[in-house]
Amino acid sequence: MKRLLCILFAALLLCACTARYEPSPAPAVEPTAANPTAAPTQLIYAPIPEIGSYAGFSDALCAKLLDGTQNRNLSPVSVYLALAMVTEGAKGQTQADMLKLLGCKTPEELRGVCGAMLETLSIDSEDATLANADSIWMADRADALTFREDYLKVLAETYRSEANAVRFGTADAAKQIADWITEHTRGKIKISEDALLFDPTTVAVLINTIYLKAGWLDAFYEGATETGSFDGLDGTQTVSYMNRKDSGVPIARGDGFLRYSIDLYRIGRMTFVLPDEGTPLSALLGTPEQLNALLNGGETFEADVSVRLPKFKFQDKLELNDVLQSLGVGIIFSPDADFSGMCVDKDDIAVSRVLQESFIGVDEKGVEAAAYTMVAMNDSCALLPENLPEIDFHLTRPFLYAIESYDGTVLFVGTVTEPTPANG
Repeated sequence: MKRLLCILFAALLLCACTARYEPSPAPAVEPTAANPTAAPTQLIYAPIPEIGSYAGFSDALCAKLLDGTQNRNLSPVSVYLALAMVTEGAKGQTQADMLKLLGCKTPEELRGVCGAMLETLSIDSEDATLANADSIWMADRADALTFREDYLKVLAETYRSEANAVRFGTADAAKQIADWITEHTRGKIKISEDALLFDPTTVAVLINTIYLKAGWLDAFYEGATETGSFDGLDGTQTVSYMNRKDSGVPIARGDGFLRYSIDLYRIGRMTFVLPDEGTPLSALLGTPEQLNALLNGGETFEADVSVRLPKFKFQDKLELNDVLQSLGVGIIFSPDADFSGMCVDKDDIAVSRVLQESFIGVDEKGVEAAAYTMVAMNDSCALLPENLPEIDFHLTRPFLYAIESYDGTVLFVGTVTEPTPANG
């Protein structure tokens, strides 16, 4: 009898919960609020794409989740760090598959990548904040369950993870975890009630959170903000537009799109991709190669750019079981999963659920974003040239965005099809 490891990815939170996996010819039960750790209906064993780095993982994951048909916000770096923590407890083929998906050959290489991420993606100043946090919540079962000291040591030393013991299935445990998430996402994530319904058989919950707040290097003038029309997928709506003119700046033109980046103080930049008039955003998305071309391809030139950017703010929630299975790590959800590197006396742990929840807000001052990913584990400036072209970069129709650090690490990526006013 195989037990399940629940993985919930919510706004850079990695957490673990438990549920039994009973092989049976009867149809599997779909996860619900009352039964959040139910086994997936069908396990998909798919080939793992060729991934050689975090950037490859980010492209592959985001290509699966962004189709240009709805507001969407995702933090691939949170998912990556959450999966990495789970990988540390995996062995055999389970570990091999997870390492391949994460673009690493060995656990040591993965630790180097994640350690560097956590070191460089950390900023704490009056005008900019970028913070990651990790934690593991272990089932308190007296002498009946023992976590491996070497596993906990790796989590503490590489991932700076807090370690906590709780009695799953109690209101107190749910409140402690919820309070931790709220604290480390600065209160920006309203946690779904079903996300923390861990039953008493839960083995562990691993959580990664990410929080970002940064002002534009050159802020938008609030007096220039005005209302206007946005041509959304469901019709025209009135939104608040921020306006500015940037002279002699780089902008890129690709096949069917324009791309422009606005610098963020101390963090990096926020990049916007605007499809050409008459080209649906959905037509530009679909594969990792297409996404990479949108964010990095095209021909860059200098121009005087008139920027028109809608204010927006929304939360998002993503169930990632099917996506991870389609990316080739279906084994982590199956009775064949091997997470024996996590517990001394448990060799029947598997993943049952992956969830991510996130927040994004953009206004004249800058950007604020947060996410948590939860994995639940159950028993089972140069001189400007003259005569530059003038470009209208008016985001008045569905567009793609990405928030990147100065070294190019994608922190958040998403699509806006129906802007929600930031003051709404």
